[in-house]
Amino acid sequence: MIRGQHIPIMVNEILSFIEDKKNLSILDCTFGSGGHSQKFLEKGHCVTAIDQDSNSLSIAEKLKNKFPNFFIHKTNFKNINSIKLKIKKFNFILVDLGFSSNQLDDNEIGLSFKINSKLNMNYLGGNLSAYKIINYYNKEELQRIFHLYGEISQAEKLAKYIVNKRSIKKISTNFELIEILRDSGVNFRSKKIHFATQAFQALRIETNSELENLKVFLKKIHYFLEYNAYLAIISFHSLEDRIVKNYFRENKLKKKNNHQSSKNWAYEILTKKPIIASKSELLENHRSRSAKLRVGRFIN
Repeated sequence: MIRGQHIPIMVNEILSFIEDKKNLSILDCTFGSGGHSQKFLEKGHCVTAIDQDSNSLSIAEKLKNKFPNFFIHKTNFKNINSIKLKIKKFNFILVDLGFSSNQLDDNEIGLSFKINSKLNMNYLGGNLSAYKIINYYNKEELQRIFHLYGEISQAEKLAKYIVNKRSIKKISTNFELIEILRDSGVNFRSKKIHFATQAFQALRIETNSELENLKVFLKKIHYFLEYNAYLAIISFHSLEDRIVKNYFRENKLKKKNNHQSSKNWAYEILTKKPIIASKSELLENHRSRSAKLRVGRFIN
């Protein structure tokens, strides 16, 4: 790998869709630590990558020195229509909605349960932070994000407890928040995951407008696909996966006697059920345990 311990998710499964193809133009919408892009480049494909993270850009510079057919753009993937792309349409587009090691290990971002950092969770450089949400959202707003984005059944109880605790002392760090979650008496879905996972997920989604960014991206992406190209999306929780599943379902190829509205394009859905990581990958990379891969072929 280029750096650190980051292992790209489901590489073999992704490559299986294009194993008999050469010299493809590939768009990696979430470059991260560069694992997927590097695998594509090693197969001889031309790769254009997108990422907003400065650490990712430094990794990309090293990759550019090795592969002349690699290009990188610094922005969020939702802004794809604003990029001056050398290649206008692609044979394969990948979106990996997970986090790279450089993001998870960054104390300034503060996504980890294991590292005590200031409450932030903003990795896109916006004005909102987990600190502002936890300390200044009213009870109803907190309840909304914990219910919608964390799928916490006792969202109202948790919101009320947080409002009470912050009235005594502002909640400033990840560990302080984890302690409050532990003491809240809320029944989290925590048998296989850390009990703080749902609350952290809710805060991260709200802070970075993750679901809205994905929806914005999906409205534009068909303009960048060659016919017979592949769109592959890896999601990591049910909210993301639901959006991706519905996108493919709403734009799937209809039977000829069922008129396809006014669109002259559709997808052949190649994954009736999402692909999940193999047992060997799960042993090697625990981050792959919640990953789901959906793939569609763009057709007219």
